Amino acid sequence: MSSDDENGSAACQRIEDFIFVRELNEVFLLLDHISGRWDKSFYNFHNHDDGEPHIDELCAIGLTPPDNDQQRVAQAVKVLCAKDRLNAVARPATGLTIAFTLLVVGEDNQRDWRNWLRSAVLRGAGHGQARAGHFDKPTRLTLARYAFPGLVKAADRFNRRVFRIVVLLLIGLVLTCLTSWHITGGNAMLQHLDTLLAQQVALSKSIDDAEIKHAVNVAAPPVQFCSEVDKAGQVRFRSTEEYQLCTRRRVLSEQVGIVRLNLGDWLAPWRTCYGKVAGLFGRSPDALAAQVETSSAGRERYLRGTTEEQARVVTLVVGTAVLPLCYGILGAGAAVVRGLWAKMRESLLSPRDYTLALLQLALGATIGACIALFINPSGQTPGSEIGLLGNWALSTSALSFIAGFGVEGVFVALESLVRRVFNISDPARRPAD
Repeated sequence: MSSDDENGSAACQRIEDFIFVRELNEVFLLLDHISGRWDKSFYNFHNHDDGEPHIDELCAIGLTPPDNDQQRVAQAVKVLCAKDRLNAVARPATGLTIAFTLLVVGEDNQRDWRNWLRSAVLRGAGHGQARAGHFDKPTRLTLARYAFPGLVKAADRFNRRVFRIVVLLLIGLVLTCLTSWHITGGNAMLQHLDTLLAQQVALSKSIDDAEIKHAVNVAAPPVQFCSEVDKAGQVRFRSTEEYQLCTRRRVLSEQVGIVRLNLGDWLAPWRTCYGKVAGLFGRSPDALAAQVETSSAGRERYLRGTTEEQARVVTLVVGTAVLPLCYGILGAGAAVVRGLWAKMRESLLSPRDYTLALLQLALGATIGACIALFINPSGQTPGSEIGLLGNWALSTSALSFIAGFGVEGVFVALESLVRRVFNISDPARRPAD
């Protein structure tokens, strides 16, 4: 026999052994998975007359090498039949998903940095040989690596990428919560300011009525409360009523000043960001103030006068546009993590789940940014039509989180809306005979 024939036969033998070993390890992996599930069992376990391979025969294949080619072919047929039968029993899990799940979250993975660190600590404490012997023993991860060697690197990449997604989601959660709390504080200050301004208006009306009443009672010319002062510069009050009204006006003015001062401090980060962005396109707000008022007092009055309006713009834009986008991403991220957790529990992980997770996050961000266009969160107004999801007494951010979490259902509802608006027939519905 020539050397080429010998090399070819050796190569075929190596490929045959490799394929046979992979299939056999996948069979044992499926057996281990099924035997550990209470809701799954083997068919015809005790019936040896059905022509199907059984556990004892499969164990014999793993323990007894074949004596000739005919026995090797018979063993290969049994392994393939057992693989087909076991995949049917293990569904929806398959050998691939079971192996990939084990490679991602398997026990005692020596390649995991945590186990490597634990091994180094134990080795330093004098337990290195025992720990090395422990890692030398075969585990289910060994079956997974031998059955699907191409998934080892994919599982490592999947672990790193999913870890990055979880870390980014946690960072996004912290930033979103901080922004939400910040905007809530701004809304609270604006509501307090509105209340104080309304009280000032009501108090001004009371002072006007009291001035008219005072002029009629004393038959004197019209007077203005809180304006007469003595030689020492102190306000002189003509009556107890004037004292009470003026004191109340002074207290309200102080409270309004405090709220506006706090509102200016609250707005400082947004003014800084806006000033840097505006400086790229033109004059900054400080330069505009200097153009309007030349004196420092005038610039201060200008900036103080724009505080309330800027605060309302920030709370409106961030509360109705930025936060819904963030909550939509968080909702989609929660759905992704929950889906991965469920797949890990059921041994259904596959390499494509990472790509699907990214797509789900992108869809969650899209629907979170656009959900306010289709929903009336405060209820239906007279003469208006019902929105995409009906009337809900929920905030836009809450609806964005829900939409991001159930993004698939929302896009199904959008498709239904498109068919209703443009009178498009449902392709899934069969035409009437």
